[in-house]
Amino acid sequence: MGLISGLVDAVVVLFSAVLAVAVPLIDAQTVLPGSLFPAPLVELKKWYGEEYGDYLMAEKPHFFVGIIWVEIAFLWPLSLANIYGILARRRWAATTSLMAGVSAATSMAALMAELMLSGKASDRLVQMYSPFLVFALFAMLRGLFSRPRRTITAASHSSSARKKRA
Repeated sequence: MGLISGLVDAVVVLFSAVLAVAVPLIDAQTVLPGSLFPAPLVELKKWYGEEYGDYLMAEKPHFFVGIIWVEIAFLWPLSLANIYGILARRRWAATTSLMAGVSAATSMAALMAELMLSGKASDRLVQMYSPFLVFALFAMLRGLFSRPRRTITAASHSSSARKKRA
């Protein structure tokens, strides 16, 4: 069981790291003025849009803009918290993982429906977005099934010592 939870943790940390970088540097360009970003980042987003045929970033439909704002305001901070919380083995990391997973799954449901049903998306674009469904699933599973690790603190150790004496 430890190996499986370690692999799930690794997947959640990896995707959280991708989101921690991509949301403010790439995705935010969809909703913020391009003048706020260095030219190489603007060119990277342009290259990505052309290479993968990401019509959502080019056309900026209203629902997509809303999803990007949710990513900036909610998913990005949760991704940063997940990285720290999982690596530092904080109890609350299960909660942030669950929150990030549910947020990502909700966004991905809307995005995948658009991609699959619009007839505009290439297979390559669908393959680019699909791993984030896996992240959402793993993050939710981690949040639901991770057990808090018991740590012995001075306070709990002294209270158990008092119980033994009594």
